[in-house]
Amino acid sequence: MNQNITKKYITLSSIIAVLIIILIAIILLKNKGYSLPTLKAINSNISEIIINRGANETISIKYNNNKWTVNDKYNADNSLIEAMTNALNIIQPTEIVSRGDDEAILKYKLSDDEVLSVEAFDSSSKNVRNIKFGMKSAFGNSVYAKINNDKNIYLLGNTSSNPKDIFDKTENDLINKTISKIKNDDIENVTIEYNNNVYTLEKPKDNTNNVWIKTWNNTEVKANDVYTSVFTLANLNADGLITNEINKNNTLYKINIKTFDNNNKTYEILNKLDDNNYEIVNTDDNNRYYMTENSFNTFIEAINYITK
Repeated sequence: MNQNITKKYITLSSIIAVLIIILIAIILLKNKGYSLPTLKAINSNISEIIINRGANETISIKYNNNKWTVNDKYNADNSLIEAMTNALNIIQPTEIVSRGDDEAILKYKLSDDEVLSVEAFDSSSKNVRNIKFGMKSAFGNSVYAKINNDKNIYLLGNTSSNPKDIFDKTENDLINKTISKIKNDDIENVTIEYNNNVYTLEKPKDNTNNVWIKTWNNTEVKANDVYTSVFTLANLNADGLITNEINKNNTLYKINIKTFDNNNKTYEILNKLDDNNYEIVNTDDNNRYYMTENSFNTFIEAINYITK
């Protein structure tokens, strides 16, 4: 019995070893005559990234006056731009796939109508990276792509997520949608104005009991009980940007958050729009933002819990 198991194990091991050898041989033969390039590290600071999403959309991301902007109009989401600049420095070819003939270009979705092209420039306007992303590989975090003026098609990888996903963003994806971002511990009071009523939740000066005071009825509430609701109001993100020309509705809620260091924040939620979204007026810029009805429902839960 044991001998039969041993023979089967030896046979299986031999088959696996042969398959590995065959796979290595295929890769070596496939790459014969090619030289796998290395993308050199970008030593200078990137000042602009241009993304062309097929023939549909061109996005320019520029670094000026210590901030990133999208299409010269909107503040960018810094976390997404940081992911891009990091990826541009670590993406590497992992395998040569084809010499880039017309059939391969169509097969791997690298035609002009389908390709996602990314160019990066330094502060002197020198092109420091030029990548065309095509179809994502079915296995691993890799994508079929072309680099610089090389006609060959490569698999690109070396990133924790698929390289194409890092750059395949719309203008709306890249815009910073942070309306308010304040730590609960930094807040002195939160004031909610609604329906001609004013509700102020305030921390007492000597807050040894870790409570908030509802000033409209002079009652105390444990800080832990309202933590989530206060956090929701103090850390609000919009769902998107309003780009079409529509008239503003009346104010529904006005929120003012005062901090101990006077880094105050005020924003307004307007009545529902025709598309069932709610406009957010951010006093820090002139953009028009919106929140969806689902986000609004979460916002209302926080309001109701505080004002009850």
